[in-house]
Amino acid sequence: MASTTGQMVFESTMALIDELDDTGAADTPDTEEYKNKTLPILNILQGELYKYSDTYKQRNDRKRPVLYPLESLDDYIELDDYIAQTVLPYGLASHLLVDENPTMAGFFQQRYEELMAGLRNGIPGMSEDIVDVYAGNGGGYYDDSGNWIPSGGNGIGFEWTTRW
Repeated sequence: MASTTGQMVFESTMALIDELDDTGAADTPDTEEYKNKTLPILNILQGELYKYSDTYKQRNDRKRPVLYPLESLDDYIELDDYIAQTVLPYGLASHLLVDENPTMAGFFQQRYEELMAGLRNGIPGMSEDIVDVYAGNGGGYYDDSGNWIPSGGNGIGFEWTTRW
């Protein structure tokens, strides 16, 4: 169940763009313009990200799933918490800064796109096989601790040993 509100994403975004006040508050007169733009931007972004979310529900009638727009920043975002708390703030930051600071907007957009690419490719497991294409005769593999274990020697005249 999603438990991230639009307000939480707004506050994270204000931290990213260095707009928190001295007490750490995001809701200030200085951020009112950003807050006024946040709700429609979040509605667009959550539509972009919905198909990658754990909350995505495929419809059997071959129509696109319905994603209800946020009506206030107190509403829960219909995305899983990872996406809402990790990806959305970068997308929101990019859109909020596009006119004010294009360089920073570009940085946040690039980060948003990197995170989106990770979602498209699936989140990698905690470990995955690594193939060393540069290994000598016979190759080898990395064990669970990340140590190289050669198969049949390392091809350069001495045996590899690992100390535990």
